[in-house]
Amino acid sequence: MGQLCCFPFSREEAKISKKPIGFRDLINEALRRERMGLKSKVKQIKELLLKPETQARIRRELFEGRSVNNSNQGNQVDFGATLT
Repeated sequence: MGQLCCFPFSREEAKISKKPIGFRDLINEALRRERMGLKSKVKQIKELLLKPETQARIRRELFEGRSVNNSNQGNQVDFGATLT
């Protein structure tokens, strides 16, 4: 009778066809995932910075805040402001 399994290869053939995973492969995979995560965060930041309301807030805090800060504190710039 026919084979009951739905896999195209037997278990032994599948083991032979796969490349063993080495330490360097694991490191490369971890680095790839880290890069993908960082790229995703950069994309989110770029999208946030392109929003008109974010740009308006940045302009308001930089230009309006600078004139108030300059008159009160000299030439110091407040870098503690967040964009959330």
